[in-house]
Amino acid sequence: EGEEAPAADWRAFRARLVESGLATTEDEGGVESEEERRTVSMANLELVRRQSPGLAEEVSTAWAHELGGAEVGALLVRLPLEVQLVVARDSYWGKKLREYAAKEETRRAMREGTPARLRDDSAEESPLEEVLLYRVASRFLKFELDRISRKGTVDGAGRLVVDPRVLGDADKALLDMRQDYLNSWQEVLLVLAHDRSGSTAVALNRPAATRANVPLSAAIVAALEGNATHKPTAENFNAAFRESVAAYVGAPALRAADKKSPDQAVLIHGIPHLDGAVELAPGLGIYRGGAKAAVDTVIHKQSHPLDFRFFIGSYSYKPGALDDAIRRGLYRPLACSRSLALKQCLNLPKPLWHEVMEMLGGNSEEISRLEFIKHRGDGKPPN
Repeated sequence: EGEEAPAADWRAFRARLVESGLATTEDEGGVESEEERRTVSMANLELVRRQSPGLAEEVSTAWAHELGGAEVGALLVRLPLEVQLVVARDSYWGKKLREYAAKEETRRAMREGTPARLRDDSAEESPLEEVLLYRVASRFLKFELDRISRKGTVDGAGRLVVDPRVLGDADKALLDMRQDYLNSWQEVLLVLAHDRSGSTAVALNRPAATRANVPLSAAIVAALEGNATHKPTAENFNAAFRESVAAYVGAPALRAADKKSPDQAVLIHGIPHLDGAVELAPGLGIYRGGAKAAVDTVIHKQSHPLDFRFFIGSYSYKPGALDDAIRRGLYRPLACSRSLALKQCLNLPKPLWHEVMEMLGGNSEEISRLEFIKHRGDGKPPN
């Protein structure tokens, strides 16, 4: 029997297949020609050249394609609530969306005197239908949320308050889904671990600090995972990153929801052979840990401070929970070149969420465009 190909070779081979327009067994959303695929934002690339010159060449040739599920090193883009309802077609609210769409189409047909173009609910939506249903879902959500709001009252401060006791289980579930969406709006996660024991991920695009000081340095060092052997002193950390540090909130949705987030800090970088660092997966080129050695290389000018990313907190999923979240339409998983995960998300001209969705092309790119228009490109989550 032949030897099994290394994981790194398979990832590169799979990317070349998708780039050439051939589907792999993992692709569920179809593929596009090489001409249809998008590259990274040129404005973002210029920023990378200033922040991390050593990574710029890799970023200029970055690639990304959709996956059928999560894997270590993959990115997960948080989908809009509208798309979540489209993907979760068999859920209560997914079915209600399709009922609403059918009624809209019937009214249109009666108004125009043409046959109704009703969807086949037994068939999967095409990428075009996903975009069309996204538009319907925007109207559907407004209708349903307005209906629920009419059950509320205005308090003394002029705020609308809805008593949960007057809501049914389905309405409570919709409000919970919307709040979860607001808490995790346009997150892009990096999967650090994914196996039978569970999954771990961090949010790449929630920066917390760009300069270190004595209290922040002490807090990060105290929170760093691993044993003391591979931890720097707070004094050395501050000396290395005082002028420039990339610290991120790794699990912002947990904090926004006032849920417990692991206090550990995780160091992610792309520097091989760093003492104490471990590659996330063979051949991936993304490493975790090695903070003491990282500090030493920065102090001795062998590395730039922005070669490293510190994530405070992380998402932990029980076995099967992350796969279930993907099936329910919360995330779209994608494979990508390591540079997309390693580059900093500090003052990006184009938000990482939009950049990645555009690189996927097709319906993902169109949904990015519609989301940009809906939020007027101001980079702010919905109210």
